[in-house]
Amino acid sequence: MADQPETPKILEELSKGSAKAGSRTSRQQKKARRRFLLVLALFSPILAGIIYVAYQQYILQQNISSLSNENQQLSQTVANQNALIGQLQEQLQAPAEPIVIDDSAVREVETTLNAEIAILQQQLAELQSQTIPAAQPNLEWKLLEAEFLVRLANQKLQLESDVSSAMLLLEDADIALLESGNNSIFSARQSIASDLSSLRSLDVVDREGIYIRLSNLAEQIEEIDLLGSMRENFENRRSAESEPIEIGTDSGGFIDSTYDFLSSVFVWREWQENPTAMLAAGQESTIKQSLRLMLEQAQFAMVSQDAELYARSLANSKSWLERYAVAETSVGQALSRELDQLSSIDISPSLPSLDASLNLIAQLTPD
Repeated sequence: MADQPETPKILEELSKGSAKAGSRTSRQQKKARRRFLLVLALFSPILAGIIYVAYQQYILQQNISSLSNENQQLSQTVANQNALIGQLQEQLQAPAEPIVIDDSAVREVETTLNAEIAILQQQLAELQSQTIPAAQPNLEWKLLEAEFLVRLANQKLQLESDVSSAMLLLEDADIALLESGNNSIFSARQSIASDLSSLRSLDVVDREGIYIRLSNLAEQIEEIDLLGSMRENFENRRSAESEPIEIGTDSGGFIDSTYDFLSSVFVWREWQENPTAMLAAGQESTIKQSLRLMLEQAQFAMVSQDAELYARSLANSKSWLERYAVAETSVGQALSRELDQLSSIDISPSLPSLDASLNLIAQLTPD
């Protein structure tokens, strides 16, 4: 009875031991599962790689088999081609069968041609044995060329007043007459030489220079002070045209003494004419614009070779300068001299006519 109290203790210890053993077993199982999962995770890529390599090998085998079939087909085609080439070589090496051609017609034509060639060679020998005089070239067209050049030179003179071009054309016409070889060209060449001398003696009008000089005049007029020049002219004229007046009175009396006193203090002068009126407001610009228009009209007349309009425009310009007291100043005198020089230029000189040369050449040309 004394051992009974120890039984529960023993059972309790056994239960504790079994519990410890169970927990130890569960831990070992968990560790085993973890190891299995780890090994499975490591083995999965390897397995996938093996499967991929096997798939690629399968595809490669399929490609190799298809290439083998194509190679066999190509080999068969090459063998057929070689056989065909061999047949063609045998056909080429075989002797050709003779072909019978009837060339009687060709021989007849050849005989006829040989006969005609012999006749032509005989005629050629006869022509070579004959003496043929050298043919003279026909240069009558040179006369027509000379006539055309002289006519063109005449048009240049009469329509364009182009002396330089006319001289060049006349020189070419003289060369054309000389090259024509005609024996009757002396009179025509003499007339052309006379026309060239007349043209060389002419004074060439420098139209461009005249145009530039007129433009410079217009610019100088814009710079003139018309009111100042009129005042200066007024002062100069008053000093030149006024004269002192001596008051002649007797010295007796109060009035006489007063006159003597005033005459000793002041200088009495008499103005002989009324002074020119001053410019109104805005009139100066109008006068300058009018002068510019007159000079532009002279430019137009020079370009159109209207000598009368050219001279009248320059004369009107000078008249306006003198009217508004500009001509008596230094600038006005320079402008007046320039206008006089331009007026003395003949912008449309008389030019000689080339009708005589044209008539002489026309007598040489064929109808």
